[in-house]
Amino acid sequence: MELIERISKDPPLIKNISTEELDLLAGQVRQLIIETVSVNGGHLSSNLGAVELTISIHRTFSIPPDKIVWDVGHQCYTHKILTGRYGSFRTLRKEGGISGFPAPEESISDIFKTGHAGTAVSAATGLKTGESMTGQQGRVIAVIGDGSLTNGTTFEGLNFLGSLKKNLVIVLNDNKMSISPTRGALSYYLAKLITSPVVNRPRAEVAEILKSIPSIGDEIIKLAQEMEKKTRQLLIPGVFFEKLGLRYFGPIDGHDFKQLLHIMSNIKDINEPVLLHVVTKKGQGYKPAEESPEDFHSAPVFDIPTGSFSARKAPSPGGVAGKELENLASREEKLVVLTAAMEKGLGLENFAARFPSRFFDVGIAEGHCIVFASGLARAGMKTVVAIYSTFLQRGYDHIFHDICLQNLPVTFLVDRAGIVGEDGPTHHGVFDISLLRTLPGLKLFAPCSMEDVKRLVSASMKEEKPVFIRFPKGFLPPSIEACENQGQTAVLGCGSMAWNSLEACRMIIEKGDGSVSFYPVNAIKPLPPEALSAIGRCKRIVTVEENSIVGGFGSAVSEYITDMNLDRKLLRLGLPDQFIEQGKRASLLDKYGLSPERLAKTIGDFSS
Repeated sequence: MELIERISKDPPLIKNISTEELDLLAGQVRQLIIETVSVNGGHLSSNLGAVELTISIHRTFSIPPDKIVWDVGHQCYTHKILTGRYGSFRTLRKEGGISGFPAPEESISDIFKTGHAGTAVSAATGLKTGESMTGQQGRVIAVIGDGSLTNGTTFEGLNFLGSLKKNLVIVLNDNKMSISPTRGALSYYLAKLITSPVVNRPRAEVAEILKSIPSIGDEIIKLAQEMEKKTRQLLIPGVFFEKLGLRYFGPIDGHDFKQLLHIMSNIKDINEPVLLHVVTKKGQGYKPAEESPEDFHSAPVFDIPTGSFSARKAPSPGGVAGKELENLASREEKLVVLTAAMEKGLGLENFAARFPSRFFDVGIAEGHCIVFASGLARAGMKTVVAIYSTFLQRGYDHIFHDICLQNLPVTFLVDRAGIVGEDGPTHHGVFDISLLRTLPGLKLFAPCSMEDVKRLVSASMKEEKPVFIRFPKGFLPPSIEACENQGQTAVLGCGSMAWNSLEACRMIIEKGDGSVSFYPVNAIKPLPPEALSAIGRCKRIVTVEENSIVGGFGSAVSEYITDMNLDRKLLRLGLPDQFIEQGKRASLLDKYGLSPERLAKTIGDFSS
């Protein structure tokens, strides 16, 4: 039995193996992650960079009762392997398999479901405070990335934690900062010195001893405090954290077990908030990921020897939108584009390269991104915010207060709207229609084809109010047309569900039922004239959408029918009122009745 399997079955064993065996374990973990992600896809770069760090946390602390709170959560693969999931790890991100993010239903070692950045410090602080109040034992460790430091919630949490003075360890996993060997050694030895039990005795206790020295005790205390202050400001890049009330240590090498274990063992019992700064390398141990960490951040299936991706990506709606923005920017000098750490995922690399002074990546700070956009729009710029649907949710109040209430002409390109697949419930974009429809003054579109994407992006530049254009991660047809018959059933396929709805109607018609007509709907607020005409003509209406059935496109049609006092039978088809699990998009659409075949059966029964 391999060491990795033995430890997964008996996690406390990790505390008793040798340093050489720790290196062996790290190699086995890294190999398993590479092999699994090459087949299933997943977050490779971040996980390879966190192997030694995660092993060291498990070696130093007792998980459980000690608890790790992961920020974002896409770096938790090693943690999963070390907590009893070695045997199921190759099911990672598959339907019915283990999640690519922390999942409490899988293990008591996963504390929160997470998939968005910036939440770990606040959650860990609340967890530690609650456990202290209820008498529970155990330490709490929050692991955050350097990207999380661009998120305002992280700073709110750090500021509050510093005032609370709880025994909480924050591990800052920094994979962006470069660190020279000399500086790294100095930081390690300095951290080792100032975290040692002798030096780190309670300050009040040391002060009492010094005060007892006749005549000079108080002077020594003042001198020591001044020396500590000046030394820290000279040698430690963590003065900012110290000002927030956290004890700062580092930076140290996040791939060196000796450094990690020495420092962690020294800081784990410090009775106040501690921030340990470790420096790691994304993709560590796999050369293609080291050289192109962004490509392997959320990697598709790939060939291990070459690092080449197995499938060539087809043009995406986001890519088409990005290309149209380039065309518009070449003619419109006031056009600016913003994103929140999603330049590559949104297909904006070419725009950023061609128009660097008009492209802003604000980092993982969706709220700031939206408010920043409001200022640009107020100054007269034609402003576009490109963002994933799941991350748009984080800025909802700013959409209300800073965009819609001000009636500012900002265009939002909402990518990954609908089911996104194997990343699961934290990343599916199935609530944006429901959220946005409640706000006055905006226009909400859902292109049904690539042709629609280009046309709607271009047309949005002429609007004098907020515009939201939602589109899926994957397939949209080049173009799509209505399929009208003289029957009494109108099928309104909204956005990404237009093609599936059309295919379903074709299946019904091929069986000899000519009572069904299909209409592609690319506007949700307001409803387009074509949809209203079909509702006015037909007695039976079917709405199909890739959004929660609660408050979505079907709800808009239902409200219209009620408001107009129309006698219509309405069938609303969409995703159920629940969080959607991970799985391939096509499989999940079929499961929830939105594949062409299942739509044909449901619509056929309704129209007969």
